[in-house]
Order: sequence, then C-alpha cells, then structure tokens
Amino acid sequence: MIFRKTKTENRILRNTFSASLLAYVLSSVANAVGIIVDGIVIGQFLGVDSIAAFGIISPMMIIFSVSGAVISVGARNRFTKLMGQGKVKEANAVFSLSVILSLGIATLMFLTVFVFSEPITVALGATGNNSHLLPKAQDYLIGIAYGMPAMNGVRILMAYMIFDNDRNLPVWSSVAITVSDIILDLVAAIFLNGDTFEMGLATALSNWIGFGVLLTHFLKKNIMLHFSFKGINYKETSQILFSGIPNGVCRIGNSLRSTMMNRLLAIVAASTAVAAYSAQRQADVFLNPITLGMADTVAMLAGVIVGEEDRPTMKRLLKTSVRATLTLTTGMAVLAYIFAPWFVTLFIKGDPEAFSMSVRAVRCYAVGMPLYGFNLIYMNYFQGIGRNILSTVSGFLSESVLLVLSAWLMLPYLGADAIWGAFPVTQVLMMLYYTILMLAESRRMKTGRDNIWDRLLLLPKSFDVSPDDRIDISITSMDEVVALTSKAWEFCEAHNCDYKRCYMLSLAIEELAGNVIQHGFVDGKKHSIDVRVVKKDDEYFLRIRDDCLIFDPLKQMQLFKEDDPIYHLGLRMITKNSKEVKYTCILKLNNLLVKV
Repeated sequence: MIFRKTKTENRILRNTFSASLLAYVLSSVANAVGIIVDGIVIGQFLGVDSIAAFGIISPMMIIFSVSGAVISVGARNRFTKLMGQGKVKEANAVFSLSVILSLGIATLMFLTVFVFSEPITVALGATGNNSHLLPKAQDYLIGIAYGMPAMNGVRILMAYMIFDNDRNLPVWSSVAITVSDIILDLVAAIFLNGDTFEMGLATALSNWIGFGVLLTHFLKKNIMLHFSFKGINYKETSQILFSGIPNGVCRIGNSLRSTMMNRLLAIVAASTAVAAYSAQRQADVFLNPITLGMADTVAMLAGVIVGEEDRPTMKRLLKTSVRATLTLTTGMAVLAYIFAPWFVTLFIKGDPEAFSMSVRAVRCYAVGMPLYGFNLIYMNYFQGIGRNILSTVSGFLSESVLLVLSAWLMLPYLGADAIWGAFPVTQVLMMLYYTILMLAESRRMKTGRDNIWDRLLLLPKSFDVSPDDRIDISITSMDEVVALTSKAWEFCEAHNCDYKRCYMLSLAIEELAGNVIQHGFVDGKKHSIDVRVVKKDDEYFLRIRDDCLIFDPLKQMQLFKEDDPIYHLGLRMITKNSKEVKYTCILKLNNLLVKV
C-alpha cells in the first residue's frame, strides 16, 4: 500500500495549533483588557490630561508584567521540554515552583511601587512639559498596583490550563476580567466621580476576580497539575529565570522604548502628541494579543517538539505559524487601517489636533503589524528551541533599540510623526536582521545547501536522526495500520534488527494504533494518528499520538489486571517485552511512547 501525503499529515498539529492559539490569545487579552477598558473609559469620561497621564503609566504595566512573564515563559519552556521527554512528575514540580516565585515576587513589587510611586512616575515621563500630569499618573499607578499578585497569578495559571487539557477556563476567566472591569470602571467614572486612581483600582479588582475563576480548575478530578511543596527542586529557579529572561528583556525594552518616546515628545511636542502616542499604544494593546498569542503558541509547541527531537514536526510548526500569521495579521491590519478614526474616538474627544495625530499613529501601527507578527513568532521560536541569548538580543532590538533609534533619526525631519512612523520602519529592519542571521547561522552549522525551512530552523544536523533512520507518517484506517506494520518490519530488517524486536515493534504498531482506530474513531469526528518510528544508537523508539478522547490504556489495563488475565493481552505482551512504555496526555493529545 502507498501512503499518500495529504492534509492528514498536518491535521493534529494544525488543530492543536489552532486550539492553543485561541487559549494564548485569550491569555494575552486577559492581561491587556484592563489597559484597554481603562483607556476607553478614561478617554470618554476624564479628558485629554487623564488619557495622557494614563499613557505615561502604560510602560509601567509592561514592567508589572515582567516578573510574571519571565517566570511564566521560563517555567513553560522547562515544563514543555520535560513533558516532551515524558517526565510528568518533574514537570509538575516546575509548575509548583513557578507559582511560588510568581506570587512572591509580585507581592514584593507591589510594596516597592506603593512606597516609591512618585519618583517612579517622574522617571516614566511626568516631567518637563508633562509635569502637570504627575498627580493623575501617580494615582493610576497606585490603584493598579493592588492587582499585581493577581495579574501574575492569571498569567501563570492561564499558561498551564491548556497543558492540563482545560481550554474553556481561560475563556471564562477572560470574560470575568473583562465584564467586571467594564462594570467597575463605569461605576467609578459615572456614579462615584472617580478619576485615574479609581480606574486603576477597578482593573486590580477585576484581575483578582479572574484569578479566582482560574483557581476553580483545582477543584476538578483527574487533573495533572497539583500544587505541592513536596518534590520542588529550588535549583530549577535559575533554569526558569534563564529561560524566561528573553521575554523579560523584551518587555523591559518595550517599556524603555515607551518612556524614551514620551521623553522625546516632551521635548518637541505638547500633551496632544503624548495622547496620540497613547492611542497608538492602545492599538498595540488591542491588536497585540493576536501576535502575542501566535508567538506564545509557537514557543510552547517548539518546546515540546525540542524535547521529542522531531525535525519534520518542527518544520511543519514553522510553516503552520507563518501561514496563520500572514492570514490573521494582514486581515487585522487592513481593518485597523480602515477603522482607525473610529478607534481613536474611543480615546480622544474634543481635540481635533490630537485626533488627527492619533489616526496617523494608529495607521502606522497597522502598516507594520504583518511584519511584526513574523518577527515576533521567530523570536519566540528561538526561545522555544533554547536559543535564549539569540532571543534576548532579537527582542531588545525589536522592542527598544531599533524603534528608539529610528524615531530619533527621523525626528528632525518628521517631528512627532517620527515617533509612530518608527514602528513600521523597525519591522523592515528586523526582517533584514533575521535574513542576515539565517545566512550566518546556516554557514556556521553547514546547512547552507539545505532547503529554506531547514535553514530557518537554526537547528544543528545532530538534532533528530537522519531520514533513513526514522519513519514519520499519519494514518487514518486499519488498512494503513496493516501497511505500516509491514513497513516497520522492513525498516527494522534494513537496520539489521533482531527478529524479536522486529516482531515487538510491528506488534506495538498493530495493537496500539489499531486500538485507537477501533475505539477512538467512533465518535463521528475526523481523527488521525501520528506514528513515529526512530532508530537511535542501538535502540528503537515508537511514538503513537492521537487526538481522540483522553484515554490511558496503561491505567485501564492495571484496573482489570487481576479480574481478567487475557484482558488487553497484546498490550501486556508489549509492556512485558519492551524496555519502557509510557503514556502522557498534554494539549488534549494521547501519547504512547514505547522503547524496544
């Protein structure tokens, strides 16, 4: 039988990517919704000075998120790699450690901000022409700081919900945060005559509500994640921080960029230009969850695939992410450009000059958005494969250095327009940087003659075995199972494998894959099974992955072990005669790993 290449080969990855993307977009929305809602309510009810003060504090929101982002991303990268290796217990310990670190650091940061709110606000740009904005900006900073532990808690838990096969709870948490923030902001502005402090406090409270929703996950049965002080290896802290540093540096660079831009505007323009830049930053907050969700999805899946050392799947991941980014970001950019005037009215009222500048600022962001999507997913891909230094440098260039440098160089010619025009210019420069980087790394790794996708991976030739030492295929029927068992037998014979292991590998494919088709494909949905056979050194590995209902055959076999000696006889033969058999479930995917 001939196996034909169809969309089936990419079905599980494509579906997992789409589901993960939705979860991570919602996670990014949850972290951004407070800023979005506050900006709209402040712009509608509190005036230009208040929206300018809000814009001054916006960079601090990024700094607030740094500790949570560093720990969340670093722990996620470590967690996914351990799960890819089948080390569930060690991965759970990393989860517990990340919760302790995240909440503890957030509490310390809250106390620091509370004590030093005034000098922090001045440093953010409430000085010079903007000094009159200090009281309003300081009030907003103090109000929102009360929610720092909850913000970190939401970020950490949302990152893990998808791993524990709970994709709905992030949705409900995001809804809870959004609805409660809207209600609390409107109550504060309309009924309590509140100002920036009340806006910040409303956002803080809404994050505590969203955090409470996520905690209900741990009331469920049969979950993988369990918080416990037992088994925590505190030495993992350095590994988590090192792995998460690129994301933290990227966010710090973003904050420094905003602060520098505000200072440049304080020199050459009035508060109307600061309000316009605030509108562009709001466009970034509003639209960026899509690009951030895409990037986080790539980093997460790349981390799992690195643990599995699976080059073909890694290439499919890049191809899938590029297509998705091109489609989503281009569509959103076109809409943002067309509806920029309407969007600006959410934040700017009664000031024609500020309105006109804000529309130009938002449209500049829209022009740069598609390339920004490509740049961000590639930077996060570096993080997923463990190229932390490369990811750090790329993030700092993209989010800070090139943006500020471009704005500074264009400032004498374009005035305030240079500030928002720097965004699309920077994206072009980053594409040039990545092209030079790929050419240099390809030469260093001696992959210059490989196809473009292999070169984009920036992985050494030692990553994964050679194509002659592996089988990667997707199957959907019993006929294909039978054909694959024959192909696996021929594969083993070609590598001079002994008869016993030829038989056990073929039996494992027939028994395990056949069992999935017979019992997992009966729900009427489209499914496929990804099968991977690898010869590495003197050992043979079989991985069977499916997207059917969650089912652990090893656990099921143990339940009936004493009652029926012939129950799952084939599986018992496999577990008895194999060196190792493991089952893991992550991202709602069943994974059976067999070593013979």
